[in-house]
Amino acid sequence: MRARTRTCSAPALGLALLLAPGCVHVYQPLSGLHRPIVIDPRAVNFEDLRLTVVCPAGTLVARSEARMLCDKVGKLFENQGARVTTITDRGVYGREPEEEAEAEPVVDASTTDLVLELRANELHTTNDALSWVLCIGTGTLVPAYTESTFAQDVVIRDATGFLLVSDRLEGRIVRTFGLGAWAGNKFLDLVWRKKEDELNSKAVYADVSADLYGQLSQLVLNAKMRWQVLGEATPDGRAMVPTPATPGEP
Repeated sequence: MRARTRTCSAPALGLALLLAPGCVHVYQPLSGLHRPIVIDPRAVNFEDLRLTVVCPAGTLVARSEARMLCDKVGKLFENQGARVTTITDRGVYGREPEEEAEAEPVVDASTTDLVLELRANELHTTNDALSWVLCIGTGTLVPAYTESTFAQDVVIRDATGFLLVSDRLEGRIVRTFGLGAWAGNKFLDLVWRKKEDELNSKAVYADVSADLYGQLSQLVLNAKMRWQVLGEATPDGRAMVPTPATPGEP
């Protein structure tokens, strides 16, 4: 497993913590995010695809953040040639997840080929109280630690509701706050790293986005290929429509 380390600005956590000018973020891709991909997200991969991207709010993202995610993912696939429609209010069925099993999809089959639904959730968070006590007691020379694990649930269906792909992408962010951790990274920036390799507060989020966008592109490609194969296997050229299943289950 690879990890990426980035620096960040100091949070306002009291007078003692203001003595330290920064913290360090370490991003660790977990399940799904570290898989190799064969697709190039910069290429025109989906010029014949009509894609609907659905981003309902979840435990990790508010409604406004869900809209931002949908816009960015939509732009990702537009750059790859797809004709993209975004939905950000609720799920593809227009209802909350627990109500969707018996509902009919609201997506118009005449205007889309595939539906990509994204649900972001926070799985776990840890705030080490003892490390914060030691951090404050030593003037932040001893670092304090917080950790959070996030998941991006991905479901791709055709316009009839037939499930093509279901996956979960997980990652972890570890935050190390303290003068010692911050100074060590700044020292490496000054004496070792080139300017383009310096670690800054925005780079960790760029790394998360790069992994996420690469995996989403690969999953949509996999779903498109399966959709085309199933369509060719049926007499009318359309994928078979099964009994509606609970979202997230094959």
